[in-house]
Amino acid sequence: MKRSRRCVFLSHCLLAQAVRAKGLAKYFAGAVKPVVQFCLDNDINMMQMPCPESLCAAGGLEREPHGKAWYEKRGLRETSAEIASRQAAYMHELVEAGFEILAVIGMEFSPACAVTYLNKGPRIYRDRGIFMEELQRELDRRQLKIPFIGVGQRWLKKLDRQLNELLDDELTRLKTGSGEAIECEGRKRDFSLPVHPIDV
Repeated sequence: MKRSRRCVFLSHCLLAQAVRAKGLAKYFAGAVKPVVQFCLDNDINMMQMPCPESLCAAGGLEREPHGKAWYEKRGLRETSAEIASRQAAYMHELVEAGFEILAVIGMEFSPACAVTYLNKGPRIYRDRGIFMEELQRELDRRQLKIPFIGVGQRWLKKLDRQLNELLDDELTRLKTGSGEAIECEGRKRDFSLPVHPIDV
């Protein structure tokens, strides 16, 4: 059997809700099923990244929920930078070996892994988590252009569309590489999720 060379890099809790802060695993007891099912259905390798909050000295596996500002003062930036450097180096190695990284998929509202949205109490605002900021910085340094997708567990229809767009974009790249003229320059993809003050 020919091995698939397509992959996504996932925030740790997408495959293991057990590592989330207390009280935040509300919709899935284990893995976030739509993400896993999408990868299984399309033979996409799931690369699970370490959880910065679990590894941070101020965090751990039995941590209470805290926000980005709280973690900024307690070492999450440094922990995230170390993890991001290793993950980006691995991504670069995979790309050099001919693998295709379709996306980095993070968990919205996480102080480490949010892609588009964070919250402060009931207020939701646009921002990235600390780890995603550090990972983007490392990818930029290595000139790796990889899209980021944020998972909001109550917005699964939006998530399904975002995931399937990854396959559409892959098909576009393949056709373009074979010489077919396809107009894709300047097309802006919206990986954001709708603002809805439910999830935390």
